[in-house]
Amino acid sequence: MSGTTRAMLLAVCLIGACKHKAPEAAAARPPADPVAAEAQTLGREVFDIVDRAVDYRGSHRGRYPASVARLGVDSLTPTTARRLTSSGATLTVAVDFRRPSGHIISSCSGGADVLEAASLNDGQFAVRCIGTDGSIRPLRVSRR
Repeated sequence: MSGTTRAMLLAVCLIGACKHKAPEAAAARPPADPVAAEAQTLGREVFDIVDRAVDYRGSHRGRYPASVARLGVDSLTPTTARRLTSSGATLTVAVDFRRPSGHIISSCSGGADVLEAASLNDGQFAVRCIGTDGSIRPLRVSRR
């Protein structure tokens, strides 16, 4: 095979590879269901704060932090408000949309058990979500 033929073959292969979408890119798309998308947004924040709180507990004699500020995390973002409550060995983290109008879900919460569930279920875990209509339901989300 000549050098020109090899170069052309390589170019065709590269163009073909660029047109193929990776399965991870397709999986990273937000869910089409607006309830699932909102639960995913809030659930990821719950997971992150629970993860930090459990890490904090490991280096503070078995005590959870008193607030998200103790973790070095802002309690308010432009879109969400974050709360942490602990009582002994029990931890609860809640994340609310600051402006629930226009949303289907107003808040989601979870405890330290979300870490175990995510590690056992390929990153999937359940959070307890409250709808803007007051309904309460568990929803499965992914930490990714």
